[in-house]
Amino acid sequence: MQSADTTDPNGKINALNVLPPQVRMPMLEDCLDAGLKYSSRLAELIERAAQELGDDGDIDADSEAFGREKLDQWIKEADEDEIKEEHRQLEILVGVQGKTGAGKTSLLNALLGFKDLLPPNDALVATAAICQVAYNYCDDPKKAFRAEITFRKHLDVKHELNRFFEDVKLRNELLNGRGEFEDDDDKDSPDSSDLGEIIERINATAEKIGPVWGHNLTELEGMSTQDLLKKDDPAVKLLSTTKRINSPDLATFAPAIKPYLDATTTSISGRAGRETRDMAVWPLIDHVKVYVKSDILRGGIVLVDLPGLGEIVESRAAVAKNFYNRLTVTIVVTPSVRAAGEKTAVDLMTENQEINMRMSGKLDDRGYCIVLSKADDGIDWETTARNQHRQNDIKMMAELDEKITEETAAVRNIMPKLQELYGTLQVNKKISKAEQRTLRAELRDMRNKERSHLKVRSDLQRQKKEFHWGQIFAAVQSRSALLKKDINNYLKGKHAVFMKNCPGVHAPYCPPKIFPISVRAYWPLRKRIGNNPYAPQEDPLYGFPDEAYTGIPALKSWLYEATIPPRERHMKALLHRLVGLYNSLRTWSDQECEKIKLHMTPEEVQEKYLNTEFKLLEKKLKAFGVDLSDKVAGCNPLKNTNQALGICVEKCIEQVKNWIYKDPQGANPHAKLAYATFFAIIKAGGGCFLSRAKGQRLIYDWMDGLANTFRNQIVSQWVSLLHKQLPSLEVPARAGIDDRWDYRVNKIIGILSRTFPRQRKYLATKTSVLKSIKEEVKDLVVKALDDVAVNSDGLHKELAADLKGKWKPTFKKAAGPKLKGKGSMKNRHQVLVKFAETKADKTYKDAVMKMKKEVSDEINKFPMRLEAIWITGSRKLREQVDLIMDNIVEYEKEQGDDDSMGGLESEEGEVGSSEESRKQKIVLQESIRAMLYEWFSSWDGCTDDIPMIDADDSDQKQGTRASWLKQSEIPKSFSLGSLGHVENEAEENCDGELIDRYLDGHAEEDKLLVKEEDVDSD
Repeated sequence: MQSADTTDPNGKINALNVLPPQVRMPMLEDCLDAGLKYSSRLAELIERAAQELGDDGDIDADSEAFGREKLDQWIKEADEDEIKEEHRQLEILVGVQGKTGAGKTSLLNALLGFKDLLPPNDALVATAAICQVAYNYCDDPKKAFRAEITFRKHLDVKHELNRFFEDVKLRNELLNGRGEFEDDDDKDSPDSSDLGEIIERINATAEKIGPVWGHNLTELEGMSTQDLLKKDDPAVKLLSTTKRINSPDLATFAPAIKPYLDATTTSISGRAGRETRDMAVWPLIDHVKVYVKSDILRGGIVLVDLPGLGEIVESRAAVAKNFYNRLTVTIVVTPSVRAAGEKTAVDLMTENQEINMRMSGKLDDRGYCIVLSKADDGIDWETTARNQHRQNDIKMMAELDEKITEETAAVRNIMPKLQELYGTLQVNKKISKAEQRTLRAELRDMRNKERSHLKVRSDLQRQKKEFHWGQIFAAVQSRSALLKKDINNYLKGKHAVFMKNCPGVHAPYCPPKIFPISVRAYWPLRKRIGNNPYAPQEDPLYGFPDEAYTGIPALKSWLYEATIPPRERHMKALLHRLVGLYNSLRTWSDQECEKIKLHMTPEEVQEKYLNTEFKLLEKKLKAFGVDLSDKVAGCNPLKNTNQALGICVEKCIEQVKNWIYKDPQGANPHAKLAYATFFAIIKAGGGCFLSRAKGQRLIYDWMDGLANTFRNQIVSQWVSLLHKQLPSLEVPARAGIDDRWDYRVNKIIGILSRTFPRQRKYLATKTSVLKSIKEEVKDLVVKALDDVAVNSDGLHKELAADLKGKWKPTFKKAAGPKLKGKGSMKNRHQVLVKFAETKADKTYKDAVMKMKKEVSDEINKFPMRLEAIWITGSRKLREQVDLIMDNIVEYEKEQGDDDSMGGLESEEGEVGSSEESRKQKIVLQESIRAMLYEWFSSWDGCTDDIPMIDADDSDQKQGTRASWLKQSEIPKSFSLGSLGHVENEAEENCDGELIDRYLDGHAEEDKLLVKEEDVDSD
């Protein structure tokens, strides 16, 4: 058997860098799976051996000879659960957002590969629960599908109900004339905007209360919060809890999860089973997390079904905002038929979301894409052809139909004659053989004519199908191209306005990827993998002859590639950690060198010969770290904010003055807010508020607006420093560590080779092992760099909350009861304006100073993290050298160390016991080497340069992944492919097969008769 330790695993892993990401990533995933598998098996092997050792004699003496301490350390570092948990903690959130009816859920099901996993939400907007779908790492077949439903907190529901009953009371007072309009100017208006806003709020909350408690609005008017939140009520039992659902298959899981994702009712029992009630639970749900085994999720991708930002209900606003702030990639979904007129895709991204993505460096073709769903809806190819002046195509279709009709008529004309001739031959047995032969010849000729017409018709039908489907494909492509152009023009215009208003920003417009998608066409075409019960067989949709035309494979491929950087960085870090464990056992189990007996322990040899080199390495790395930390400090985006603050103060006053208007930047900038909306926003502290006045759903967030004013001023330097300059430090950092580490390792190997010349060959094999430790060090440094940017991005998103805290007393004052009566709106607004004019400067400065401090603190953590990384790297290097020294040096006590006879006897006993442990060690080393060979062989197999294969290949997992990874674009030309075959229509002569059998049965007889006639004529 070839020795497994002759090749460097890091070399195999690094060699993958030359491969395309679609090929490289699945290999890395397989390497990681193999590493986790074999490290676990090795840990079990070592633990069994250690237990056997512990059952015999003096454990201390045995442990020293056996190397127990080092193996215990290895087992601790190879903790499978810890490594797996670290792997599973990676969550790359991919938000799928869009308005109700956009087709988000259907798209999610297609991406996941399970048609009926998540129920489509065809009910009210508010029923849409925020749902995450992550990879299911559980291998228990009873838990193949899992879900966790997190219900809202009791206090949040209580607060919402209190507000509802307050609104009911206020509405009744206003309607009965006993209440006081907040602004007397509204009294004379029969259709008061204030009253309308309150009624809309009441109706919206009642629509959530009714499905849970079963009361209509009339019944609720005589109730209170306490009546609904009784202790033994079934709904109360759910609040502040988490429900778990486990199922072995989709057929049982989908119905079980359905009531928690849509408006379906389910039976819920109260405390101690006192009351059971059929109720909808969606109003009580905070969010849902589903776990399934889907290839698209492998490696940390988590799909999040999010509502459009204009559709977030208040009860889920905080949860939704938290998810939006954490997204790595965003998929904006809008129907093709609606996108044309409404530009829905761009409306779904608010200014706040846009600035967040821009500052995080994600407003590009890798940070988000737009999906034009339902690409097959509303397609009329003839209308498209006429609009594009392609009358010849319509004429060609008509001509094909006419030719097919002619051939069908010809077949129909022949059929009666065929049946008549065939009937004559079957019924009339008195005619002569010669007449029979003549009739059969006529029948055969007529049958050949029929076949000829059928073939022509079949060819024409194939041409028609290809032409017709091609025309539908062209119509879909044409509409999609127009939509792409409109959306890009709109986004380009927004980008230009942003550039104009943001100083120092010169970034070019980066168009997002836009994918026309047809989920309805995807499922009939989805390739059946093995015996996959979730791949239904249906008739393909016209215009979509293959999966690639539906756009789903292209979207999957884009999503896979867009998330590669964080996934690859994470996987390589874990792989380098596993390589370190592999190398440690490789060295511990070595038996390739003859040990040298010295009157020194391995530790003493290290102290004498190598300690200086270790200290020099630490010194050089620390000096390098100081230089790197200075460069990181130079990436602080908030060093100079004076100019930005000055502009913000001016714009703040202007913004606050415009808070009384619905849309100061819109077509009607002086249209005032309804007073009820204005006052509700004040009571919300200027935070997120959803207005429903006159059936419209508008989001107001004054604090986000103030925060965005500052962020717009600093976005250029923020992106330039944190997302360009800071990441650019990675390459020189890696190179700097390489240089210092490799130089010092070469020095260590050189010293050991000169000290132990007979071991030079063995030591040469350990150079790569010692150098490979630096890969873990580099991974940690790169993560520390990345954390500076990621954690800082989280800080700028908190600016609005900080400003809200500064404004809180002012909003409380503006909402005070003393300002009721005529001119109330003006007086309340004036309180806000006055604060802006007198305190805006200090408010901004305080909030920004807090943010600057937090960013600086994050940057200042970097040197401390480097210090810890250098210590970790140095420790691992010492431990690896210690293992090498154990193989080179055998400690031998000098004579006279103990001059007592008793001591000698004791030593002999220890030697005997230790000798047995050494034998056990040799056996264990052989077992470990064999398993290490399997481990390396598995890595070797994972990293072979395998070609991409089709989804129906025998290797199901790799085939499935490869089939969509290689399809990164939707085809631009049309081909029917395997669907080009057209079956003849059922109009063909039903007696055709009988006639053919009859003619075939008499073929030889007719040939003989012809020959006999020829002879007679001669």
